[in-house]
Amino acid sequence: MRKTTIILSFLMLSGLLQAQDNTPKRSGWKVTSFSVSIGFAGVYMTNTNSDYNNLKNSVEDPDLFIDPAGFSHDQFYSGAAGNGSFRISMGLTPYSKKHGKYRNNRELRFRVGSNIGIRHSFSFYQDESFPVDTFYSANGRPDIYADSVQYSGYGYDERFTDINFGISYLFKTDVQKRVFLYTGVGAEYGITLNYYVTVDQYEGSSVYYHDSNKPEDHYPYNYYYAGNGYTSSTNDTKMKTPAQFVRAFIPLGIDFRISNHNSFFKHVHLFTEFNPGVEFQILGGQTGVNPYFGVALMGLRYKFLVPKSLSNAYHNLKPPNS
Repeated sequence: MRKTTIILSFLMLSGLLQAQDNTPKRSGWKVTSFSVSIGFAGVYMTNTNSDYNNLKNSVEDPDLFIDPAGFSHDQFYSGAAGNGSFRISMGLTPYSKKHGKYRNNRELRFRVGSNIGIRHSFSFYQDESFPVDTFYSANGRPDIYADSVQYSGYGYDERFTDINFGISYLFKTDVQKRVFLYTGVGAEYGITLNYYVTVDQYEGSSVYYHDSNKPEDHYPYNYYYAGNGYTSSTNDTKMKTPAQFVRAFIPLGIDFRISNHNSFFKHVHLFTEFNPGVEFQILGGQTGVNPYFGVALMGLRYKFLVPKSLSNAYHNLKPPNS
């Protein structure tokens, strides 16, 4: 009896070990989606005197940059800049040993992409007006005054194309529904591949004939205009070193599954995503901090089906022959 009990116990232990060896293994992460998206981003730039000098010192031809001290209009101003964007992403779903299943409402996303756009912009303008002639009327009409205006202007745009790499961790609502929302945290690093400054220069002169004896008014209400020449030119100067971008953002997205029944389109999703955050631009030892708002205007995602749990694997195991 004792030998029979020992033999049965040994067979049961052997069967349990075999069952454990036949249990399907689950890795910690499983690739579950691929996506592409196009969009844009807006950045609020300060465009200070320090930014201008830093840009001037970072280009290969600084002689194209003027001394703005003598220019009276729009020397430095804050404003919006932006870029277009393209992204390719891969999503991984984590496996929970505690729950014995993949967590479909969580995703670790890696992405690579490119931006094309503008960051700093500066515009400088000056003009000078002075009287050149007076025409007296012989029949009692108002006298006509001729004022000459000479003007010139310069514009500078910092243009770039970058490659960037990002990572995000997402928290989703019920992914079994056709439409669901998600949010999370994300970060991105970018470095410029094509980086230069466009310099626009123009100058000209005009004569204004008017019936107001106020030469300080450049554009009086009653005047006749005669152009007297205008010239313009555009030049580019490359940057000495690439710029780097570090972005931290909060993904806010909405996802829509195209079909619930079609064997192919039930895997295909459309999505739109907003990325409010902050951008750090590193150039020439100076780091600018700018509010950042990215938008994945249109995205297309292919989603793989993920097993919910391992319970079925255990039920399908057959007991060893005794």
